[in-house]
Amino acid sequence: QIKENKMKNILARGGIEFLAVFLGIALSLYVDEWREENQIRERLMADYHSIQKDLDIDIPYLEQIIVGQTRGYQNGMGMIQMLDNEESFNYDKFVKSNLFVTSGNTFFGTKASYQASISSGRLTYFGIDSLSNEVGKVYEHHYNRLDLNGLLLDELNFFKLPDINSGPRYLSEKVKQQNLDKIFSPEYYPQLKDFLTLQNSYINKCKWALEQMKKVNALLLYQLNIKS
Repeated sequence: QIKENKMKNILARGGIEFLAVFLGIALSLYVDEWREENQIRERLMADYHSIQKDLDIDIPYLEQIIVGQTRGYQNGMGMIQMLDNEESFNYDKFVKSNLFVTSGNTFFGTKASYQASISSGRLTYFGIDSLSNEVGKVYEHHYNRLDLNGLLLDELNFFKLPDINSGPRYLSEKVKQQNLDKIFSPEYYPQLKDFLTLQNSYINKCKWALEQMKKVNALLLYQLNIKS
């Protein structure tokens, strides 16, 4: 009987010790996981800050591009109207308008901070919430579309749109005749129309991107203010 009681006491102590060790290990793992998640949250906040700063730069940059491309499109449509109604054709005005049609820049946004957050897994570590989803729309949807359409617009400008000589001698008889031959050639009108169609589409895509960028910028600022 004494031996049995001793054995029971040993087993009880062993069970308690085992439970204590198990709880200690579980608590240690929990603390480690909690510490790691806290570090990831801090780094994620740093990512949000970096992305927000990138948007602070890209938003006014895109606004300027929209202004420039819109001015170019409006000048181009004025040229089309002159070609549609030859009685209103004004050579001097046409050549000067042509200077603005292709003068606008195209947008290539800053993606470094977003790509760093994605490659590290931090942006989606806690699941794809509404904020990470909205951020993804900016970079994966709008920026990629603007990259592609900007390249198409540049290509159409440099390789397909006929070049009108607008240099100092554009009013000389020889240069003027060369320009008029290009302007009233069968190819010029449809090529100008194609360019303006793509340019108008590009302007609209820029405006949609700008709207999403401003939305995400406001969401990031709100999130950062909560954590500060």
